[in-house]
Amino acid sequence: MVGDWKTCTGRDVSKKVTANFNTLLYMLPGKTEKKYGFTLLEVIIGMCILVILLFAAYNIFFAEVRSIRKALEHVSVNENARLFLARFGNDIRNANWLDFPTPTVREGVAKLLPAMDKVCAFTSQVFDFSIKPPDSKFIKTIKIEWKMKKAIDGTWDLYRDVESEVPASTGGQSPYKASRKVCGGVKEIFVYSEIKKPVKFSSFPGLPLKNLLVYEPYEIDGTGPYLVHVRITFVRQTGSTKKFDDPFPFTLRTCFAVRGKLNCVNP
Repeated sequence: MVGDWKTCTGRDVSKKVTANFNTLLYMLPGKTEKKYGFTLLEVIIGMCILVILLFAAYNIFFAEVRSIRKALEHVSVNENARLFLARFGNDIRNANWLDFPTPTVREGVAKLLPAMDKVCAFTSQVFDFSIKPPDSKFIKTIKIEWKMKKAIDGTWDLYRDVESEVPASTGGQSPYKASRKVCGGVKEIFVYSEIKKPVKFSSFPGLPLKNLLVYEPYEIDGTGPYLVHVRITFVRQTGSTKKFDDPFPFTLRTCFAVRGKLNCVNP
């Protein structure tokens, strides 16, 4: 050891002494090597920022999900209206007679109540040319009845019941009966036909029979048993038992003309 010190120059001795001194300095109590890390405050701030970002992403994602779900519900409302118009309008146009409801006077339309179970009923007739008249079986009858059934979400489903003397297919069962759901999401529906109010002679000014002679026909004034008026309101369906009040119901008002009339076989 002493030999080593004798062979060293002054500069080498100074470096060794400095290195030994630094080693002893770090070995003293409270003297440690410098380490890098996060303080508790920095960790808390980072966690807060992360939570805010996650919360924002959560709200954006589920807002998009709700908007898509609402758009699909509105699409279902339009689809229900389309199905109703297509099937109901076809039944009325092909009908020969409106069995239910009975016609009401124009002044009483505002007091009508919405349908609850039975909506309407039609009678259609077709000719069976395999049978020769005057056989009464030459005319086949098709009865169509529209009904409502309560859904689990509080809305109504529309069903179409058919009872036909014409089989569904060649050689099929006769009479033929079937029931099928047409659409859903119905809040309320009104179906009615109008007739004129009975004439009172005491209300005639001037000539008592003048108004009777110039009375407008049903085809002109929009009334009559052959013109069926419909007012139906559709809402979004939730599919759950929780009651839902749609703030944007879709109300459809239209009318259809019964084109045919009842036929009979001339004996």
